[in-house]
Amino acid sequence: MSNSNSLSAALNDKIVNEAFEIARRNRTGVLATIGMGAPIRPYEGYKQSWTDAYKGADAVTVSQAHTAGVTTLTVVDTSVLRPGMLIANFEEVIYVSSVTDATTAVIVRNIGGTTAAAILNNAVLTIDSVGRAENSLAAEDNLYQPELTENFFQTMDTTINMSRRALATLQYGDTNDLQFQLQERLRQLAINMDRMLIRGRRFTQGAGDSLISYSGGIKFYNDQAGAIKLAGGGAAMTLTLINNLNEQIVLQGGTTNSIAVSVAKARDIHAIIRANYDSQRLSDWSSDEGSVFQLPSDMPLIGNVNNIVIDSNLADTEILMYDSTKMQIVPMASANGSDGGQWRTVDATAKGQDGESTRIIGDFSVVCRQSKSHMGILNGLAP
Repeated sequence: MSNSNSLSAALNDKIVNEAFEIARRNRTGVLATIGMGAPIRPYEGYKQSWTDAYKGADAVTVSQAHTAGVTTLTVVDTSVLRPGMLIANFEEVIYVSSVTDATTAVIVRNIGGTTAAAILNNAVLTIDSVGRAENSLAAEDNLYQPELTENFFQTMDTTINMSRRALATLQYGDTNDLQFQLQERLRQLAINMDRMLIRGRRFTQGAGDSLISYSGGIKFYNDQAGAIKLAGGGAAMTLTLINNLNEQIVLQGGTTNSIAVSVAKARDIHAIIRANYDSQRLSDWSSDEGSVFQLPSDMPLIGNVNNIVIDSNLADTEILMYDSTKMQIVPMASANGSDGGQWRTVDATAKGQDGESTRIIGDFSVVCRQSKSHMGILNGLAP
């Protein structure tokens, strides 16, 4: 059949992108809770990056015992110490006069009327504050540490085929077959994108024109050093375990608004909440038909409430807690469709084909900002 493009005309970029957004939003899962970001131009052909900032160390660990009169402090690492810093040894306040080398610093005891006390080996001394002299030079305060985070773009695609006879009905206004195919193909793309978001692993295979790049997802970034992971130890899920995960996120300066679980774990949460809250409190976090859709924190001053998200890509032994505003799926700016830079359509009709084919293709990557402070996973629970 000649390439009359009747199929291509019915499946332009605008139509496909609008239909995909509907399919994405209608899915249950983490993908439906995050945003689609603005197109990003890649570097090296397939990479994109962002800058994260994390809370610096707020304590220093002592490496040997000290008596109350000692004025040279020996620690594991002095990189977090600065002259003018105040650190606490229980009720004693200690002034850091100077940093001698990688493990020792000169200190002044009995600051502010406090009484010097023995410092135990392996004691963790909290950093209280840092003071600067008048007209002092600039110095890093170590409060927040910038970190460049990288991810790769991943190409995703599907194809819609219509025979010559199906195209004939399309020309007379019967779009049922086309709409069914489009909805099913886009639904599958949304499922695959959700898998990439949660389970994707950042790596490449091949080289040159045969290079295949894959985007890292939530679990990939949660496996990096410094990420928040708690072990359930085979225990049954409890509100205490869930709130312990929330506490670790808060201690790192993070916040959350969502908790994602499998279907089985969602049922467990439903049962736990109904067993632990009275009917008046329960109504605040339940929908009209009685299903629980929110989970409150037990930290009164934080008071965050997490929306419960069901996602089949999570195991029955794990819980994901995250801030949906820190995550995005971003399209590649220079490769995707003209309408918003998401999906593009390409005529894929083969020579001699008795019908037409249209390929829907796009390059996408996961952005997971501040993954070491606004996201955490509790795993190893009893299924």
